[in-house]
Amino acid sequence: MLVGNSKFEEAITIAKKGSHCGMCRFDFLDTGLCPSGTKYGYLAYWPQGRMQIFKNVMSGKVKPTEKLIEITDSCSLCGICDKQCNFATQLRPEKVAKALKEYVESLNDSDFQNIPEDENLKGLRDIVGPQWATNDPIIVSSYISSIISPDAGLNFYIVMPKDTEELSKVIKYANIHNLPFLPRSGGTLLSMAAPTVLSKAFGLEQGIVIDLLRMKKLEIDTETLTATVGAGITAFDLQKEAHKHKLRANVAEAGAHICGNIASTGILSTWGNKYGWAADNFIDLESVDDEGNISRHSDLEIKNPYSTEYGFTNISLTPPLIVTQATVRLNPVFDDEEAVFVPFENIKDALHLSFTVAKRGIGFSNVILSRKYLAEFISPTPKIAEDFEFILEKYMKLNYVVDIICNKDEKKIIENMVEYTIDKSTLTALILGCPKLATLKNSEFMKILSEEKDPLKALFAGPMKKHFEQALDATPENISKIYDKDLQEFFKKVYSKPKMTDIVWLHEHRIFPSRLMRQRMFLPMGGVIWTAYENNLLEWINMFETVGEKHQLIHALGFISPFDQGRFAVLEYDFYYDHNDANAKKCVDKAILESQENSLMIDGILSALNFYFKGLYRKEHILFPIAKAISKEDQELFRELLNNIIGDE
Repeated sequence: MLVGNSKFEEAITIAKKGSHCGMCRFDFLDTGLCPSGTKYGYLAYWPQGRMQIFKNVMSGKVKPTEKLIEITDSCSLCGICDKQCNFATQLRPEKVAKALKEYVESLNDSDFQNIPEDENLKGLRDIVGPQWATNDPIIVSSYISSIISPDAGLNFYIVMPKDTEELSKVIKYANIHNLPFLPRSGGTLLSMAAPTVLSKAFGLEQGIVIDLLRMKKLEIDTETLTATVGAGITAFDLQKEAHKHKLRANVAEAGAHICGNIASTGILSTWGNKYGWAADNFIDLESVDDEGNISRHSDLEIKNPYSTEYGFTNISLTPPLIVTQATVRLNPVFDDEEAVFVPFENIKDALHLSFTVAKRGIGFSNVILSRKYLAEFISPTPKIAEDFEFILEKYMKLNYVVDIICNKDEKKIIENMVEYTIDKSTLTALILGCPKLATLKNSEFMKILSEEKDPLKALFAGPMKKHFEQALDATPENISKIYDKDLQEFFKKVYSKPKMTDIVWLHEHRIFPSRLMRQRMFLPMGGVIWTAYENNLLEWINMFETVGEKHQLIHALGFISPFDQGRFAVLEYDFYYDHNDANAKKCVDKAILESQENSLMIDGILSALNFYFKGLYRKEHILFPIAKAISKEDQELFRELLNNIIGDE
């Protein structure tokens, strides 16, 4: 009805750019949380859900219901969402909330549809309570792209059980009444994949979406160095609580839900260098299978809770169990921990240092970051990130950094192994001074720097270092000026906090990586490779580059991180795309299929699809024997298998 109405044009643009990063659902800037979302729980009441709803009502995908009035009335326009979302994505969701309120106020009684309570809804509400099960299309529509495919209808029930027992009953009810179901925690991986070909593998056309956000148990045991977490606890939630006790968990990105992450990737992170991967991360688990049976890993009757099939013929894109609670390992935080950043022009030198350090057991976190990752993380806007990356490549010749968190003695060892590092003062200057750096793109200073034989040495270990830091004019006040005027005072206070330039804290809490999803999506590809196959690793990276270029995608190496004292490494390579562009989605679909097939044709590699969603395995069960390149016959079998699962078109 109002599509194309100039009155709502800005709000529609903002809503379309929303990428379901989920950063508005935990308190990473000390602003508090959205009062509406906290009270009502469903995604529809959170800022990301309201943006999705507004997009859907404007496009005519969903007709208003009475619930829309409650959703808009529950929003106080407190502005918390603008602060959180602007930090991560530069969006202003409060403008969407205001537009949605105005839209609702313009409606007549005849504009609302009535959705009766059917027998299935009554049955589900008998289990979880009247407030926590719904088939209201407005609420359902808020889960589109977050877990429901954009091509699916709205014939779903959203259910929010409070504990394992309620979840078990929901699944048993679903099976009796032939209702397919799919769990949702953070939705991070699914939100990136839902608009693409992958949605055909895990998506539902109808059924029950089980939102696990209400499972918020979080208990720290300082004697056993463990934490017990429910399925609704994010990596940031856990890390923030553990940090109070000078402890640290092995976590992925801030918005990832711990239990869901364990059940899928096994928590692959840069901390895996010291803290391990997969079953290394947890002590015990509580889970529910697809028949509703509850079990714990410590149960006597479980034969081998860590087993998994080996090879590419058992690919799955859904975990075999829903993990509802986990007891995870915590690790001590030491007072002398520091970050060491070593810049490199070429990947081979970066790999040599990273793997050498890993084999010697040095460092808690060890990762090679590409210049794009570094620029995206540090820069508060996409334009600054673009200029920052250009400067790194063209003037500084900084294409990779080896980024290691270690103690002071290990730091000395690393510094003795290299000519120069990026020290703490320069890192702080880069974080706070990145807006000024972007303006130096065509400056005389940068031209002089680029003419140096070794620009990195001249910049980070020579007399230019002091001038460079001074030129960045790095202060909280200056970086705050890039934000909208009404937010500048707030961000001045944010960047004045020591933790915002503390590389160790930023590594632990992982709030910067959310910027990878600002106003666009990305698909992380890659997997695991044995480091004995270093040349194959380089071939693997080149393959992704070739595929990205072929399908005209923005693409870049994300990171490479060694595990198990450098015996093998995890690689992430990213394909970026505009989720509002149908052609871009088709291109990323083709890139996914082609790169997955090509990955299996290189010795020593386990593609991500070979170990995602295999369950709660020990990493040894999928790493051994070392994978060899598949034969032509197996290539045809894999292509057929992948097309059957994903649905190549």
